Amino acid sequence: MNAFNIIAIGGTGMRCAECIVHLCAMGMFDDTEVNLLALDTDYKNGNFKRLKTLIDNYSRITADRDGVASDTLFSAKINYYTFSPDYSAGTNYDIVAHYSDAQASTHDEDGVKWQESDLVDLFLTPDMRKMDLQHGYRAQTQMGSMLMYHAIKEEAYKNKGKASDLVRYVENLMTTPGSIVFLLGSVFGGTGASSIPILPHALQEAAKIVSKDGQGDLLSKNLFGTVMLTNYFSFDAPNTTDSVFATSDKFALNSQAALSFYNEDETVRSTYKRLYMIGREKPRNVSRKDAESVTGGDAQRNPEDYIELAAASAAYDFYQNAKAHLIKPVFKNEAEIFYRTMSSDENNCLSFESFFGSEKDKFAQKCGIMMASAFLFGPQDFANNRRRHESFKTLTEENVKDIRDFFRAFYDLEGLDETEPNSGWIKQMQESAIEQGYQGFLFNQAAYSTSPNSASKFKYNEKMYPENSAFKFDFSVMKGELTAYDKFKKEFGDMVFGDSDRTAVSALLKRTYDTFTNLYGF
Repeated sequence: MNAFNIIAIGGTGMRCAECIVHLCAMGMFDDTEVNLLALDTDYKNGNFKRLKTLIDNYSRITADRDGVASDTLFSAKINYYTFSPDYSAGTNYDIVAHYSDAQASTHDEDGVKWQESDLVDLFLTPDMRKMDLQHGYRAQTQMGSMLMYHAIKEEAYKNKGKASDLVRYVENLMTTPGSIVFLLGSVFGGTGASSIPILPHALQEAAKIVSKDGQGDLLSKNLFGTVMLTNYFSFDAPNTTDSVFATSDKFALNSQAALSFYNEDETVRSTYKRLYMIGREKPRNVSRKDAESVTGGDAQRNPEDYIELAAASAAYDFYQNAKAHLIKPVFKNEAEIFYRTMSSDENNCLSFESFFGSEKDKFAQKCGIMMASAFLFGPQDFANNRRRHESFKTLTEENVKDIRDFFRAFYDLEGLDETEPNSGWIKQMQESAIEQGYQGFLFNQAAYSTSPNSASKFKYNEKMYPENSAFKFDFSVMKGELTAYDKFKKEFGDMVFGDSDRTAVSALLKRTYDTFTNLYGF
């Protein structure tokens, strides 16, 4: 079994982590235990909550399986951890950093009078010091980096020997030298931009605090990589009376300053093995027409974007190279910087190769099975159909709901949560690609244009991949059979094959994966 440690930071990090979860669901991380730490100052953030809902759903589906699996859907095991600094309503910098104490501490040296708060005053205005931290650092990275660093150390002091998620995550890194750690976040906003430069060192300090001998060495014994997303979206100015808030018109400047820092800072370059830079020229406006822009909280639920899938593919690339490095050196002593823009195919479509390069065939096959399964377990309600057969009589209504909910979260959320947009994860990806001027995204456009009624009849044997694709779903309709669904059921059969100790959900998903693999000739 392999282990991969992910740290998702801020709203962008949460959406990138959603991509990781969906890649796990389609089987891109076979035989892997994924330890995922979601870190955000705004614990009520809608993207933070959406990620938790998705992982809870994933965990229920895999609960009947002991550990990891391979060559099946939902093959990875996901262990979920969270950390949010303790910022209750009204908490600001002055309170957290005890600014009044520093202001009261005065000195007179050689006739020069100064206060210990003078250095802070050079970097933070009174408005910045007074802003409520519940909604994050609002692009004030000069303040956020310091606060996040000390919040992690404080969490380690408070919870040494206790069951804090952050402490357990750190202890896991301490006890498994050679761990592969990858950070996901943006460089233009607040929490992500504040945390990426300092987080490995903050975790190291936390390790020293919780270790028995004070020798917690995480930096030299583990492999760290990160992806940094430059300004790829914009939004309308938030509806707020606060004097300090993030504005997207500054994101390009923020990105430029951050990249200059990462390129020149020796500490950053010695900490990370690889830095992946991802961005695009034209930001996408994510303001919802039916809602006002907000500074944070539950209402802040930005849609998924294909750029975040590119970030997840960077995590996959680092993971594969890090595994190879543990056997034979791949990484250099100083961080390598990889720059990524998106290349489309001859029809100006984002293809499987656009995201996974030489691994395009693997991604195309596994994503294709996941896409077909979304129709199978969503509108065609195949899991419920199986309950009528002796071999799957132990499937419960809760099992069926969990499976249906996840696949509808993947493809179509309509009817699941009225507070969410109707599009599921992959349809949001496709919509973002079309908005940016691409003509298509991964699959045939017909696969994304189904209504609730037509989805149950969608021909995923004929209309899934683009016509010019090298991947053809080649299972022809047999005489007397009218649909791909009929063909699938016939091939699936009534009896479960393989190990008898598999429980119902795992057996259903394994058989589904194998049936599609056989029918499509993968």
